[in-house]
Amino acid sequence: MTIVAIVGPTASGKSALALRVAEMLGGEIVSADSRQVYRGLDVGTAKPSRAERERMPHHLIDVADVGERYDVARYQREARAAVADIQRRGKRPIVSGGTGLYVRALLDGLALSALPADPDVRAGLEEAAASGGGAALHQRLAELDPEAAARVDARNVRRVIRYLEIALLAGPPTRTQTREAPVPAVRIGLAPPRDWIDARIEARARSMVDQGVLDEAAMLRARALDPRLPSLTAHGYVHWIAHLEGRIDLETAVAKTVRDTRAYARRQMTWFRRDPEIRWIDPTSSDPLELLR
Repeated sequence: MTIVAIVGPTASGKSALALRVAEMLGGEIVSADSRQVYRGLDVGTAKPSRAERERMPHHLIDVADVGERYDVARYQREARAAVADIQRRGKRPIVSGGTGLYVRALLDGLALSALPADPDVRAGLEEAAASGGGAALHQRLAELDPEAAARVDARNVRRVIRYLEIALLAGPPTRTQTREAPVPAVRIGLAPPRDWIDARIEARARSMVDQGVLDEAAMLRARALDPRLPSLTAHGYVHWIAHLEGRIDLETAVAKTVRDTRAYARRQMTWFRRDPEIRWIDPTSSDPLELLR
């Protein structure tokens, strides 16, 4: 049964559309969000609400502790298993999310096991990041593999380190990512006007305070986790924690969260625009369901 994949930038309406599509086609939703996998990060990652998850089964949400290093290889295994289970029960898998690498890993046949790894190389890069910061590593990556550097935010030090590790061991990742058979899917991309997205991002960030994001940030702070863990790179938490520690006021925390999330939305669009199979639609002017009827 052909998969439907709903992609696009944050705050574009993917989750709401996925619910409608799943109800229309008799499906279940497979999340492709690299931060919604973590338990306890509900508000700050804009997870589907409890009511929405009771209304329709969602997979690959709340599958990891915030202290774990959940990566794309694990996502690929677990998402493929979820898709197979959904199809085995005669349902339609609806993939929904904005983490482009997760979508590619699931649908495009990336053979992630073929990518090289060396704990000693990675440890050296982590030490370099701790002493010199992520910007220098990103510049080094840009020299080795400009395409990879363009895909990753310099502030996402964990991913910069992984790309550098691959590039140092076997050349740029674009040349080492071998393929398995791709998974057939109808790919729908949501592309609302930029000012509409920007307004939604700001409204969402402000509403997070009322919904309890500071409690989530306090939980992360209390656990004294390694700041390099993927869970701590979710947009906003570093600023919410800074506010709790008295280093910035609440309005500054909101403003910085909005700034970072808007920048992330731009990078998401840059990533997804490279996929020629995506059928783009502006959900503010047309109903995306028309693409499936």
